[in-house]
Amino acid sequence: MTAGCGGLAAARVDNIQSVYGILFVAGLGVGGIVVPASTVTTYICPSDLIATMTSLTIAVRIVGGAVGYAVYFNVFANKLIPALKTFVGEACFKAGISNPQDIGQIIGMTAESLVNEIRHLPAVKDEATWQSIVTAGQIAYADAYPWVYYCSIAFGGVAILASWFLVEDISEFVGDEVVVII
Repeated sequence: MTAGCGGLAAARVDNIQSVYGILFVAGLGVGGIVVPASTVTTYICPSDLIATMTSLTIAVRIVGGAVGYAVYFNVFANKLIPALKTFVGEACFKAGISNPQDIGQIIGMTAESLVNEIRHLPAVKDEATWQSIVTAGQIAYADAYPWVYYCSIAFGGVAILASWFLVEDISEFVGDEVVVII
């Protein structure tokens, strides 16, 4: 999971086809972590606490997801805004758009993914100008996204370190009792 999600940092505007393999590894890793962890906690749990344990594993995943999302979004936003100012601002300047309010509006609309609406702004004179702005926005997004994946490497590294301190043998928790008959 850490390798796959971290490897997604290699994605750029021009190499999206080559990232599908890495994306598959990331998805396989996420599925290979979440499902077995929930299953093992259910197996080693006393039968009278299975509902509680299932609720706790779901709650931990939800809280962890919320914390992760907050961290990832914060990192992404802090990297995206300067990249948009650089790349989209430069594209606007090269296209002859010099009014700071127009440039700010275009950057804001690009940040909100309202790229089709940019086409209708008075400052955007033709299709080539619009396309250059959209391309600059794509490059800005591609420049900001790797930082999210770098954070996932850090989270994954912490998880790997924490896993070294887990109990090695869970046989003391496993008995002959059948909790659910299928």
